[in-house]
Amino acid sequence: MLLLRMNSIMKFRLFSLALSLTGLSLFSGCSSTLGLKKQEMTNAPHWFIKPVHKQTTGFIGAAAKYDSQGRVNISGSRKAALVKLQSHHQFAITDIDAQQLASSAKLELPSGNAVRFMPEFFYQGVIYSYATLEQDAFALSQQQTLTTLPTCQFQKCNPTWLCDEQTNTITGVSFYTSTPYQQLSMAQQNASVIADLLTRSQVRATEFISQSSDTRLNRQTTSFSQQSNVQAKTNQHHDIVLNELCEYHGTLIGNFVLPEGAVELQENWQSHAVYQDRSLIQGSFGHGGTMSSDLLLSTAIELAIKDALIELAKIKGVAIENTSSLSFNSGFYFLSKSKMKVDEQVSGQLLDIKISYQKDNPVVNVWVLEANNQL
Repeated sequence: MLLLRMNSIMKFRLFSLALSLTGLSLFSGCSSTLGLKKQEMTNAPHWFIKPVHKQTTGFIGAAAKYDSQGRVNISGSRKAALVKLQSHHQFAITDIDAQQLASSAKLELPSGNAVRFMPEFFYQGVIYSYATLEQDAFALSQQQTLTTLPTCQFQKCNPTWLCDEQTNTITGVSFYTSTPYQQLSMAQQNASVIADLLTRSQVRATEFISQSSDTRLNRQTTSFSQQSNVQAKTNQHHDIVLNELCEYHGTLIGNFVLPEGAVELQENWQSHAVYQDRSLIQGSFGHGGTMSSDLLLSTAIELAIKDALIELAKIKGVAIENTSSLSFNSGFYFLSKSKMKVDEQVSGQLLDIKISYQKDNPVVNVWVLEANNQL
């Protein structure tokens, strides 16, 4: 089952997310494409909505609808899908002739494995292909069933994976790329950014708290400011697999699955500050109308993750400087200033993510568990 800057140890707020699914037409022995007009309106093949289904693990490739010579770019989208399949199964990346890719629904790889391509799907000016290792005919037919492309309804938890507590998944999002066929790839790249942050990050943060009290005026004030920088210390290949997707205002939102094992969650697990002998942190972004500079959901998710990592770093170590003064000037006056500095490396595991919208602005809550291999 899984996309891509900063608050306190536990904040208990729950929000909702969402998805639905079903199927496409029967597969023939030769290459074919599905009707453009009908699919762009409402329908999509099951493989497009749920590329991983039961025992079938497949990969979606995308390309501009037409190639440089004005032909339907089947070979381009199939090549993109094939590269993902070969990378996941650790097959050698082979250069297949474009004509062979476009004309054959079944392809024999040098590794001895057979790859099947589903009939192509057109959506918003993009051609999508689906590649999977040879399956039985029934499994292939299930992935071709036509179904309505689900809309992401966060408040209604539709589709259901938007609310499922699946600890080895990441939500990947990419809004408005200049080249629409790169949207899914960018969503996966944004999910990889989150995976890198969680694998190992350097957190540097400084917080300033100032409190003052004027007894003559019966006035108390408190101010808070923070400067922070969270950077991933790794840039590695994560074998992230697109499991499901839904559509939100023309944007495809993906549920990406990580290769790591899932953590078993008990009832009311979110109410614990320590879970399975490890610190459990809630991070958030978007509350109170806070907005990122680009207003993107991918950015809001990344900032919520960074917020959790900052709180995790505070648990590891904080340097505190305090100054205070007391003076008398026609009444008592008290001033206190605190400076907290954090400089730690942390790693964690994403247990859950909740997304909602307030006045069209994303609000994201994440729960991050301290990693077993905490540095």
